[in-house]
Formats: sequence, C-alpha cells, structure tokens
Amino acid sequence: MEAVTRAVIGPGLMGHGIALVMAKVPGDVWLCGESDAVLVAAIKRIDQSLQQLSRYGLVQDTAAIAARIRPTTDLAQAVESARFVVEAVPEDLALKQTLFADLERLALSDAILATNSSGLPIAESAARVKNKARVVGSHFFLPAQIIPLVEVSRGAETSEETMQWVYDHWRACGKEPIRIEKDLPGYVANRMQGALVREATHLLAEGVANAEDIDKAVRVGFGLRYLVSGPLEQRDLGGLDLHVALAGELWPHLDTSAGPFPMVKEMVERGELGLKTGKGFYDWSGVDEDAVRAEKYEALLKLMASLGL
Repeated sequence: MEAVTRAVIGPGLMGHGIALVMAKVPGDVWLCGESDAVLVAAIKRIDQSLQQLSRYGLVQDTAAIAARIRPTTDLAQAVESARFVVEAVPEDLALKQTLFADLERLALSDAILATNSSGLPIAESAARVKNKARVVGSHFFLPAQIIPLVEVSRGAETSEETMQWVYDHWRACGKEPIRIEKDLPGYVANRMQGALVREATHLLAEGVANAEDIDKAVRVGFGLRYLVSGPLEQRDLGGLDLHVALAGELWPHLDTSAGPFPMVKEMVERGELGLKTGKGFYDWSGVDEDAVRAEKYEALLKLMASLGL
C-alpha cells in the first residue's frame, strides 16, 4: 500500500493505540488532542507500548514508527492532507456529529472518515455528513495496539471502495480485519461478548458460582477452544444435529434480560466501579491500577508471541 498521511482524533486509551498501529506502515500519522498535556501523555503511552511490543518481537524499527506520529492540538492541521481519518473521541453522539461535520469541512474531499464506535450507529454519528459514501466504521478493541481484530463496518451509504480501502489498510498494518455488512449496535464481537457477559452476571446474581469460578470457566475451559475454532466452526465440528438437540434443551433456560442487572446497578450507585475504585466484582483494594493493566497487557503479548499472531 502506498504511503499516505492519516489522522487519529482523540489520543486517549483507544486513540493512542490506533495511531501506533497506523504508524507501522509508511506515512505521517497526525494525532490530535485537546491539549499539549494530553498529547504528551499519549506519546508516553505509545513509547511504552512500543517497548512492550518490541520485547516480544511484535514490532521492528520502533524509532521509525514513533517518528511517523505527529501530535497536534489543531484539528485543521491534523486532517488537511490526510487520506484516512479515524475519530476515537468519547461516546457522545452530539460530540461525534459535530466532529464529523468539522471533518467533512476541513479534510480532503475524498478522505475516508471513520468512527471507532461500535455502540453508536454510523448513520447517527455521521448524520450531518453530506457525502456518506466515504464514512465507515473502524472499530478496535482495547488495547488497540495489541488485539488483532478490527471491525470494518458498512453504513447504509458506505461505498464498496471505502470498505475495501480500509480493510486493506488495516491488513497492511498487521491487523486482522473483518467486514460487517450492516450498521447495527455492537457490530459482531461486542454483541457476542454482550451475550456472554449477560449470562455470566446472571449466574453471579443467582449465586450459581462466584466471580472467580465463572471467569475460570471461560479462561481455562471453552475460551481456549476459541483460539482454534470460532463458535460456528465448533458447531460444525460437533455436528449440527447435536447442536439442535442441546440448544433445544438449554436455550430456554438462558437469561434474556433487556438491560444490566439490578445487582450491578446497585454496585455502580455505591461507587463500586471495578479496578479504578478498588472494588467491583473483585476486590481491588490496595492494588496499583497501572500495574494491573501492565500485567494483563504483558500476558496478552506473551500469548500473541507464542501463537505467532
């Protein structure tokens, strides 16, 4: 793929990782943030991530990657020559609609404009964009610089040229993109993950098992099989006749709640928000948040390196 200028708007936990991924291939990557302080923090995280990735042989030439990333607080400067722009700002519909309107006004007329959101429909985020053929979903998973998957999602008016260019771009950057052909909340991965989390919290609320054992069932049980075969291929391997028989027995007993469980809402009201407040489903009191995340990232990197991902 030819070297082109690209831009990421929003240098937070997701945005800095997306910028790093982009910078794996030649061409400037503008990283736009609200303040110099935010950008300094983002560049620091990028440098730390490059060191991590390099230790496991998952990136080469870290100096060249870092040199391609150009921080700025000026949106116009960030997008004026960009062929591809990804927004990674907070999940606020009004904010995204205003940003997309600004991007259409400031960016090149043929620049592709992408949203990293999977919760807000493309049609809503890009409601004020006139040329919707160049708007596409480009959804990463935390940590963006580590998890291979990117969901490339079609809006109602997204052109095939736009879809294919973005798909090819992420492949060139070393990612594993998939095509989502309909604009629906959660795309594919978060919908499947949501179904799993709903059943997990249901089992916890009903006292079937504790949080550690519910998580353990995934980590050292069926979760390991997903590294080799996805849920549909596994059904083929086991036989669809067996699947039909088991689903008929089990599915009527699965949870179908339409929203978060009261138990979890009550936890939020008490300020039990998880790692960042010291308590959630687990007790995180006295634990360093950054150290925990770094440990989890290291574990992911070791796994990826061992699997050759």
